[in-house]
Amino acid sequence: MSSTTYSSISYESFNSKQRMLLTIGSLGLVFATAAYGLSLATIQGPMLKNIGAESAFSLVTLIGSMAMCIMTPIGGRLCDIYGMRKVILVGGIISMISGIGFVFANNLPLFILCRFFLFLAMGSFVTTPYILAGIINKRQDVPKAMGLIAIVLGIGSFLGSYLAGVFTDMNMMVLAILFPIIGLLVGVPLIVMNYPDQEKGASGVHLDVKGTILLVLSLGGILLALNFGPTSGWSNPVVLGCMGVGIVALILLFFVESKAESPLIPLHIFKNKEYSLLLLIAFLSMFYVTGLTTYIPNAIQDIMGQSTTASGSVTIPRTIISIILPGLVGGWVAKNQTRNSWISLSIAGICIAIAFAGLVFIGPHMPLWFVIVMVSLTGIADSFRSVVITPAAQAVLTPKDMGIGTSLIGFFISLSSVISSSLDGIAYDTLRLSEQGVHGITMGVDTVFLISAITGLLTFILSTFIYRKMAENRAKKQAKA
Repeated sequence: MSSTTYSSISYESFNSKQRMLLTIGSLGLVFATAAYGLSLATIQGPMLKNIGAESAFSLVTLIGSMAMCIMTPIGGRLCDIYGMRKVILVGGIISMISGIGFVFANNLPLFILCRFFLFLAMGSFVTTPYILAGIINKRQDVPKAMGLIAIVLGIGSFLGSYLAGVFTDMNMMVLAILFPIIGLLVGVPLIVMNYPDQEKGASGVHLDVKGTILLVLSLGGILLALNFGPTSGWSNPVVLGCMGVGIVALILLFFVESKAESPLIPLHIFKNKEYSLLLLIAFLSMFYVTGLTTYIPNAIQDIMGQSTTASGSVTIPRTIISIILPGLVGGWVAKNQTRNSWISLSIAGICIAIAFAGLVFIGPHMPLWFVIVMVSLTGIADSFRSVVITPAAQAVLTPKDMGIGTSLIGFFISLSSVISSSLDGIAYDTLRLSEQGVHGITMGVDTVFLISAITGLLTFILSTFIYRKMAENRAKKQAKA
């Protein structure tokens, strides 16, 4: 296809065959990012043990999370500048090379480099399937496309964890490392061959180097301080230094971005109250994930006295729900996007609030079936949230801001995960150490669950009483226009 500008690419730019191939390609990228995230979480321990670096587990995890978190908004801007085709091509190739590099990572520095560049590269295109869904589908069909993405995300997450564990147990570590690359081998060529090229600068946007440097310094400094503060001590000079650098860089970032001709993060986008509210809802609605993935298994084993197998089995119904429900929700939302979008976000919030409010009372005598039911509610929450949050944000964005605007949704979700991990850790460690034994652990876990319940309730309140009015008012204005 010939070179074109970003804003000129729309549903009419593609024939039905190209739309189908691009859909398959984007789903391949979704599968790869989901499978890589969960497979590495499963096999990273054994891999580090093989090279004698077990103690570096948290450091390696932090580096990967930071790389993706930082690169997500930068990737959105790169899509605006160079086009999704180039970003996916370069990012996909780097991801493949980094993924293959793990096979040969026989020392810690090389392992860290592979993890860093893999997540950095994936961060550059992690939100492109969501951008692409808004381009190759009619507006009323976007929720259905998001439902399909959510289904593949659930499948990729499950297979990533399951297959990595199976291959590792069978002493087939190479397969455990490499199988997620299948998604990239499918997705990258299909998108590159069917999406139009874009000349550099065709969108009128240029890379903001100063803003990029300040974003890296601000996020890197603050996130490093939050992650190492609880273990190293908040008065540690390195922790204080990181926090200081991060805060100063963040202040300078706002100043620089307000003056930049082509800002990395266009501050005018936050003047849109509806969009800013959706960013906040995205942040709050994903705050519970750390409690789900880290502290529920901990509570089942250390408080309820259940086995590791039991703690792993509680997410199976949630996984099934996350695979089946999004497609149904997407079809339902498509019938009336304005009304059903705020209802979906409200359902997501109340499900999270109920689930973790129930788990606050966890103890040695809580039945396992109750935990399974509560965890399953989070699968319902994810199914409703994932289908509507991006289309709702895209509905209020201009074509010029579509790339960075969609990427900021992903960025706030990643940021929620990183910050919740730190804050939950602080709450848990403080209370766990205040009293020895199971009671101290219970106090810590209960506090984490209470925080998750509160963020879910806030999601419900914001969606029901504020976002609802904004969406309905916008719909009325569009009807009159």
